[in-house]
Amino acid sequence: MLTVLSLGIYLPLWLGFTWQELRRETGDERMQPLGHALSVFVPGYGYWQVHRHFALIGSLLERVGVKNKVDPFSAMIGVVLWSLTFLHYSAEPIFVALDMIELLAATGVVVYGQRALNEYWRARPELHVEERVLPMDWIAVGVAATYFLSWILAYVMTPST
Repeated sequence: MLTVLSLGIYLPLWLGFTWQELRRETGDERMQPLGHALSVFVPGYGYWQVHRHFALIGSLLERVGVKNKVDPFSAMIGVVLWSLTFLHYSAEPIFVALDMIELLAATGVVVYGQRALNEYWRARPELHVEERVLPMDWIAVGVAATYFLSWILAYVMTPST
């Protein structure tokens, strides 16, 4: 939902937030969440980082014996589709179609990754994880919804030529 409401901006945020969780889980202090999130804007390098991200999730799933697999290449393809259209907003019909593809790709990557992470957290034998929605989550939804509505209003109120 946040990916759509934020018009795709949530994808790099999700990559950074989950990289922070993975850093805490693996104990690897070399993992830099901000750099990881921003790397998605660097063509080529960002795609490799997404591949690394999902490969790590896959290895964690394997470690705890979860049967479902994560395909890093599929996630990387989703991010490639997202990045090709992310900064190309326009009222032209072709760009509206491309924007829809971008949102679907970004949403697919986030849902794919988050489901895999949720499976990992549930299967982890060390600690029981309580599922919850934090107040900050509601604030993020509110900010994203406001941003989304401002784009819709700007689109509707822009005079056509």
